[in-house]
Amino acid sequence: MKRRLVEGVAVREWGGLAEPGVLMWPGLGSTGGYFASVAEAMPGRAVAVDPPGFGDSPPLEPCTSERLVELARAVISECGCRAIVGHSLGAYLAVALASDPPVELRAVVLIDGGYLRVDEMVELGQPPVSASRSELVAWLSRHRLRFRDWDTAIQEIAAMFDSSVTPALEAYLREVLVEVNGEVRDPRSPERMADLLVAARSRDTPALAHQIAVPTLLIACAKQPEHRELRQTAWQRFADASPQIQLHVAETWSHNPIMEAPVASANLIADWLRAHL
Repeated sequence: MKRRLVEGVAVREWGGLAEPGVLMWPGLGSTGGYFASVAEAMPGRAVAVDPPGFGDSPPLEPCTSERLVELARAVISECGCRAIVGHSLGAYLAVALASDPPVELRAVVLIDGGYLRVDEMVELGQPPVSASRSELVAWLSRHRLRFRDWDTAIQEIAAMFDSSVTPALEAYLREVLVEVNGEVRDPRSPERMADLLVAARSRDTPALAHQIAVPTLLIACAKQPEHRELRQTAWQRFADASPQIQLHVAETWSHNPIMEAPVASANLIADWLRAHL
């Protein structure tokens, strides 16, 4: 695995530099390490980023949806990427690229994201649409993770992810959490996370579905029964908007299949990408 900076974005790459790249963009507050367990299974070269303000990437000032798309385009161009895989909030960025793709882009994978409207995300527990940035910061601050030790942190987050405790999960958590005064904490800045949420909320991303111009796989994770009707209506509406979108409903996966089922999710994504690259 190699590391470099592209337009100020920290990038880690698995595979030969001569191979075509697959850009992998993680969800809110995550780093490129989120994809480490599946990177080598990707066709070609996996190119996982630390989004602005997280990991080794400096914050983006100002952080807007348009500037995030510009950064993603720069990474695609510099790293020779032919596809993008976006998880959760990263999928919203991937939809924007799929609807106005750079010439290099041939395929897009959305992992349980990109299809819910802002009002639907509010129904799932996010702050109201009218929430200001300061209110988002306060909400994110209240939800910061704190644990009495590493064992507790790893066990409890594995349960949140519906994952078993694996070396890949532990390595990722030791990258994104820190130990301070005997307590394991989430050091991620609520302000930086709020910036990404504000940027995502500024664009009606699901409305772009009918503009998608490259083959796109939407993996809708359906294991958790809460709000199933709302989510199913949203993912079906999104998939029906364009013949370019292929819907895969993963009945046995929760929101983090990369951690919950790394082999199965990697195989699904890699096999689909091979057919479209």
